[in-house]
Amino acid sequence: MKSSEKDSPRSPEHAEAQRNRILDAAEACFIQHGFHAASMARVAETAGISQGLAYRYFKSKSAIILAIIERQLSQRHSLTEDSDTAEAYINKLLELIQEWGKEGSSKINPILFIEMCSEASRDPDIHAALTRADSTYREEFKKWMALIAKKSGTSISDEEMNRRFYALQCMVEGSAMLTTRQSQTEENNAYLRTILRSIVSP
Repeated sequence: MKSSEKDSPRSPEHAEAQRNRILDAAEACFIQHGFHAASMARVAETAGISQGLAYRYFKSKSAIILAIIERQLSQRHSLTEDSDTAEAYINKLLELIQEWGKEGSSKINPILFIEMCSEASRDPDIHAALTRADSTYREEFKKWMALIAKKSGTSISDEEMNRRFYALQCMVEGSAMLTTRQSQTEENNAYLRTILRSIVSP
């Protein structure tokens, strides 16, 4: 038994730390080897725990992906929660896109995103989880957008906010795909900023 498995009694904090340790290891394995080539044994080894302990926290690799989706949703949430202006939101989003191109980034990884989308085409639970995550963030974005518009003395219809969110989603997810094969340039970032302003400015 490895030293990390000897801790007793197990507090909620310890359990949460173990879960995050497994999720971090799984993300690294999925990015490096792909979902299907990254076995639970490999994930456990990367996390420095036994395979049995990994299964105690997650019954399958699909369960791990579901947990990763929930964890990444909180990263999306911080974009709106910590932005009191449209420009602040744009800055945070561009920082995130630039982070995607850096090796070892702790931000939402585009390769991992592609792996999850691919698996969603085969696993209905993952498909449903991604759909729920999109829906949750859409509603958060619309509430934030309505607040920003109110501050500027304007209003935006629900239909218009849905259109803006769709445009934002296409741009961000498209950028995620592109960062897997090409670097962001200052010129591209300036153009993205212009597009983002047209989407999120009241």
